Amino acid sequence: MARTRSGPAAKRYGDALRTADRLRLSPRHRTQLEALLREHLPDVEVWAYGSRITGESHDGSDLDLVLRAPGLQKIPIGRLSDLWEALRESTIPFLVEARDWARLPEGFHGEIERDYVVLVEGARTDAAGSTAPTRVVDTEWVNSTIGEIADVFGGGTPSTKDLGNFGGDVPWITPKDLSGSPGRYVSRGARNLSKKGLDSSAARLLPAGTVLLSTRAPIGYVAVAANPVTTNQGFRNLIFKDGFSPDFYYYWLTDNVPELERHASGSTFKEISGTAVKQIKIPVPPFSEQRAIAHVLGTLDDRIELNRRMNETLEAMARALFRSWFVDFDPVRARMAGRDTGLPGPLAGLFPDRLADSGTGPIPEGWSTGTLEDVASLNPESWNARNAPEQVAYVDLANTKWGRIERIETHRWRTAPSRARRVLRPGDTIVGTVRPGNGSFALIGRDGLTGSTAFAVLRPRAPHDRELVWCSATARGNLERLAHLADGGAYPAVRPRAVANTRVVLADVSVRKAFSSLTARWFDRVEHNGRESGKVAALRDALLPPLVSGRQSTGSPRGSLSVR
Repeated sequence: MARTRSGPAAKRYGDALRTADRLRLSPRHRTQLEALLREHLPDVEVWAYGSRITGESHDGSDLDLVLRAPGLQKIPIGRLSDLWEALRESTIPFLVEARDWARLPEGFHGEIERDYVVLVEGARTDAAGSTAPTRVVDTEWVNSTIGEIADVFGGGTPSTKDLGNFGGDVPWITPKDLSGSPGRYVSRGARNLSKKGLDSSAARLLPAGTVLLSTRAPIGYVAVAANPVTTNQGFRNLIFKDGFSPDFYYYWLTDNVPELERHASGSTFKEISGTAVKQIKIPVPPFSEQRAIAHVLGTLDDRIELNRRMNETLEAMARALFRSWFVDFDPVRARMAGRDTGLPGPLAGLFPDRLADSGTGPIPEGWSTGTLEDVASLNPESWNARNAPEQVAYVDLANTKWGRIERIETHRWRTAPSRARRVLRPGDTIVGTVRPGNGSFALIGRDGLTGSTAFAVLRPRAPHDRELVWCSATARGNLERLAHLADGGAYPAVRPRAVANTRVVLADVSVRKAFSSLTARWFDRVEHNGRESGKVAALRDALLPPLVSGRQSTGSPRGSLSVR
């Protein structure tokens, strides 16, 4: 029988139905809720409070619960995490917020005690007055080795001379596929193997959840297989045994690359052998705590990944509109054929209704052809000894990939790399001139940056041409053109002028302004998402070492992790 209390003095209600009515819980949902609470916290008393107790709720209102462990001690975070996850995955059609009494401010205790319902009884006492023993949960971390908690497998590469080994449906991962911050999970690489290729190599099909660790230079690329994959011989792949979280160990490995490198050997190139990987010492928290830590860090990484995908979508939308208007001339062709352009009337009227010969092919009547230098200045500003600041926020070619600046390095001017010379302003498009096919380009969204001289910097002459310049300079076809022009053997490059000479169709200014007004908010959102991801990544990086080592930033001992 549930107990109902109002105020500090306890009062009992003998009618369980009356209690259920007060909570506005159906018998089915109440039974399910009590079962989850007893399964995950069998020794904990559970009180309901809040709007469902005060009569200010409806059937879909949140249910507020407070969890009172024996002796009012803190409940281990791992046990709380398991309960929270179970509640999220249940079919209960409203939000259930379960809070630990010992983690709430003392002032909040009195608010709860004014009116609450005991939903689940705690530990009972027998006739002699002894309290029934409660379950003891081990919260200590122990040390082990990778070989004791995971099976370790290498990878392989089939003969490249037999084209039948490739092009199938088996995702094949190489270390290169994990370069450039691809995220926590990987589902495929640049190439697939056929079943024949898989069977004829040392590679094996690895299950989802396998942790992929690159152990041959570069050492320390880590990812979790999102689906069955295989790898080349540059990996040692870890299939963790039951009771060990792949996501937790993904984060531990990510934070311990120097420790991994210490186990590498070899004169030609450094490599960690499978035997050495198995001997690497590794911490083992309780499984529930592994999951809780992985959840905290994974939530941050998930936000970064969501922003990345959103940015890809926004950029793809801008490129599709650019191609429709300025390459395929879809609105013009629609007007020529008497079809609806799909654009609002005033906007559709900005486009001509016929094409004219330009000498290089038909273009909309009244438009012209030219180069990016007609709408943008090339490398307009540079630092020198006379005007340089005391320090520079440096954007390097290697840290700029496919529209994203992955890292900015701060240097004092006197010790900065000799290439740190290009002054960058918001609205500039930068395109790498060394190996231009590698996609080292970005749109600058903040002030105060300095770029490498290996970039061609394009600054729009008018603000409304920002999006046009970026779409034209970084189009896949243009990057392929620049890659074809590049020369220099081991260091193929083009001159910045080759980027500025990118051919463009110059629409009427009214059309270019309309394109900017439609796409500017997309690019602004991309910049906003990028900044947010940077802040989230900084938070994740600050939390990562203390969490995976079991130590707070203040140096408290392992096993003391808590959430306030």
